[in-house]
Amino acid sequence: MEPMRKDFDVGEIIPGGVLLVSYGQYSLGWKIGVEYLKREVEREAFGIVLNTTVPVRKLFERAKSAGFDMVKAGRQGELAVIDLFKEGTDFDFVYPIETADRTLVIPMVEKAMEEIRKEYSLKERTVVGTIATLDGLYELFGEKFLRSMMLQYMIRSERRLKEGYSHWTILIVNRDTIPSELHSWIVSVSDYVILTEGIMDRTSLIENTVLLKSLAPGFSQRMFQTIVPAERLE
Repeated sequence: MEPMRKDFDVGEIIPGGVLLVSYGQYSLGWKIGVEYLKREVEREAFGIVLNTTVPVRKLFERAKSAGFDMVKAGRQGELAVIDLFKEGTDFDFVYPIETADRTLVIPMVEKAMEEIRKEYSLKERTVVGTIATLDGLYELFGEKFLRSMMLQYMIRSERRLKEGYSHWTILIVNRDTIPSELHSWIVSVSDYVILTEGIMDRTSLIENTVLLKSLAPGFSQRMFQTIVPAERLE
């Protein structure tokens, strides 16, 4: 497997830290979040993915396109998926939950998390949680729910650290699908932030990647650019 691109490394993530990967509608920046999760699983962390946006089969295909075989990792006891689509699957590492009543979603996610913690003895290993995606939660439940969930997560995160659990979280969001004020708030509560944006003109597709925020010592903001030139068809 290919290693994480060093250009996009925001440094060591602190315990309980939150890494936000925010991408625009013409960008494939979400793959950076998948690459981070893959890297940590390869370092023997346990991955937990909250799937909110596409059926779990498509989640696995999208992860594979970014170089991470989630099915293999799940079968090897390295990853679990909490699936808000409540699909029937043959994977014992997928935990489907019902989302019809928004007041029960957070307790049901917590219940699934508790089952996963016991099943995989997570107090003995680092856990990297990934929400794929925050905009999926926004579309399902709205802004008030999303803000409340984030605040409850931060409270529970500190509690888990005091109980001896080692963990941190990756948030993936398509910022073009949520209100700008909500996105600004998510940036403010995140400890590490990577922004990507795809720009099309007549001659090329330009993708800008900005390392905006990090708690790593000596960090300075950086920006990288990838240009895909247009190919002429005769």
